[in-house]
Amino acid sequence: MNRHHASRSRMAVMLLVGMAVLPLSACQPGARTAGTAVSAATTQASSTSSSVTATVPVTTVPVATAPATGGTSAGRGVGGPGSLTVSITSPITVAGHVDTTVSCDTGRRYVESASGVIHGYTVTATVRIAAYHGAGSYPAVVTVSVGSSTDGPYAVEAIATTATITSSGGSLSFTGQTSAGRTLAGSISWSCSA
Repeated sequence: MNRHHASRSRMAVMLLVGMAVLPLSACQPGARTAGTAVSAATTQASSTSSSVTATVPVTTVPVATAPATGGTSAGRGVGGPGSLTVSITSPITVAGHVDTTVSCDTGRRYVESASGVIHGYTVTATVRIAAYHGAGSYPAVVTVSVGSSTDGPYAVEAIATTATITSSGGSLSFTGQTSAGRTLAGSISWSCSA
């Protein structure tokens, strides 16, 4: 009898540990949740002579990911109002995300302006669009600079590109020559501050 009780106790403990560890997998990069919280999970183990019931509260938190940017591999972050995601591919490699003030002035023209520090590099981006009339794809000019205390700065001004603008931000890719003749290339996506 003692052996069965010990076996059931071990099984109940393993179930409780499994239930406690399973929600942690949602914290792994790329994991997605349905966005609903589970208030309690009930597990019941039974045998012919008795049953053990354990109730453990389990809470899940949705994991937000940055929106895809037209096939580019920009860095990942939490996104949301006031965020900048950058992937610089030349002449240096800097990829990441920063929560920062992102100014988006709309009207007949669209002007985005943001600056932040990503992996020790200060990145500044300004996007200008003429004849703006709502979400869509537009010809744009972009000014981008990136540099750190030991590398750069690298900057391009008024580079012609195509920007995709949404109701909350936008994205684009660019390639241009710096004043020193180096190629500065990459992609940016942004979410306007509230």
